[in-house]
Amino acid sequence: MAENEKIEEKLEKEEAEVLAEAEKLEAELDSARRELSELKEKYLRLLADFDNYRKRTASDLEAAKREGKLEVLRAILPVLDDLERALEHAEADPSAILEGVKKIKDAFLRILAGLGVEEVPGKGEDFDPAYHEAIGVVEGEEEGKIAEVYQKGYRVGDFLVRPARVAVTKKKEVGGGK
Repeated sequence: MAENEKIEEKLEKEEAEVLAEAEKLEAELDSARRELSELKEKYLRLLADFDNYRKRTASDLEAAKREGKLEVLRAILPVLDDLERALEHAEADPSAILEGVKKIKDAFLRILAGLGVEEVPGKGEDFDPAYHEAIGVVEGEEEGKIAEVYQKGYRVGDFLVRPARVAVTKKKEVGGGK
């Protein structure tokens, strides 16, 4: 019987160890479940925050585009007003229209300058394919100079709005061609 008691004692001890291990594992499982639940909540909040950020950014971008268009329209509408006034007065004194159109052009150029628009360098300057579109070639004293500007080009900083359409010089050939 002593042997049976030892076996029972050993089994009870092992059972206690297994139960203690099971309780420990159950506690770890509960802790892992809580942590998973917390991380899932954080993830869902972060996902919702990002979605709100994306929507807000898209809305801000649209508002900035709209405001940019409105800024340009507000700046150039006075030119339209001036043109309408010039046409009204043209009937009374047709010769005065030239002077009025010149003033309107000057005012429009000031508005463009206020918006950061600059004219692309033209006649006599070096040809730059980043700012010029060559639509013709003429003979000249130097190679690669702008001989004629057919349509002015404009830029805002380094951003090209429209290239200048130009004729470029080609150095005169000296001597025996065909």
